[in-house]
Amino acid sequence: MRISQVGLSIALLATVTALAAAQPTSASSPANRGMPSAVKAPDYGTASLTHVRVSAMEFLPFNTNLSGDWYPGPGLTRYPSLYLGSWEGPFHLPGGALLKRVELDYCDTNASGHHVHLDVQECDNQGQGCSPIGAQLVSTSNGCAFVADDTLNYRVDAYHHLYSLEVGFETDDGTVALASVILSYQLDVSPAPATATFPDVPTSDPAFQFVEALVASGITAGCGSGNYCPDAPLTRRQMAVFLSKALGLHWVNY
Repeated sequence: MRISQVGLSIALLATVTALAAAQPTSASSPANRGMPSAVKAPDYGTASLTHVRVSAMEFLPFNTNLSGDWYPGPGLTRYPSLYLGSWEGPFHLPGGALLKRVELDYCDTNASGHHVHLDVQECDNQGQGCSPIGAQLVSTSNGCAFVADDTLNYRVDAYHHLYSLEVGFETDDGTVALASVILSYQLDVSPAPATATFPDVPTSDPAFQFVEALVASGITAGCGSGNYCPDAPLTRRQMAVFLSKALGLHWVNY
């Protein structure tokens, strides 16, 4: 799985960081987001959430005859000139990641029960046979606010599926506008295979999954003679090879 390279780079980077005694930096996130941590998600890690925001301006009409064009709403929000069609937005998450949370940000002052709704769609390679991931998110007439689903645990398979963020409006009078959609995900290490590559790292070894991910990512081929040598010390030379391969380092001015 392609996420394995990222997952192993996480473990290696964490080890080097701890040895160097580097001080982490963090930033507070809005408390009303309902997130499990007030600390900003790091660039690498399998525990915290990383957030991708898709603004209203990134959404395109699925059919302009039914959706019309975007009109500017409050701030950077947008609402359609026609409400009969849907608007589609990009889904940019890495393959193998776990989608954990989806948030719909909106401005809704409609007094007639007409709102904006969001579905995350999973389709096949050709964009056919689409079905929603999780529950539909629907705005309420409470001004500029958000609604979220934090019960998700969906594995992204970008190789076999096409994904889309589908937004629909129930009015085009400007009382309901889209601000953005937030996708929150966790990186992950690929599941362990059924059989071991190295005889000295059997399937019962606590590090079996992670060693196999290193091998599958092309980061290591073991220590020779078909073994991995899991208890051998790691030299600075070997560390440089591991980290450079895992992180794909030094692509300057490319």
